[in-house]
Amino acid sequence: MEKEVCKKKEEKETHRKEEKYQRDLAYHLEINCIATIKQQHYKNWSKTFLPLLNSSSDKKMNFINLLSLTKKQYI
Repeated sequence: MEKEVCKKKEEKETHRKEEKYQRDLAYHLEINCIATIKQQHYKNWSKTFLPLLNSSSDKKMNFINLLSLTKKQYI
């Protein structure tokens, strides 16, 4: 009789530990998913907007260089 009670307690404890492990695992998977989404969002944002910022300065430099070249041609 006591063995059965001990066995049931051990089974409940094992079941409780397994449930806690599954909850923790689900939590960490959710956190990793959110972090991955944020990282991908940042990469997409960077690819979309950072080249525009850099290219505008390149365009200004090209404009300046072209302007000086055209002046040299006419002189």
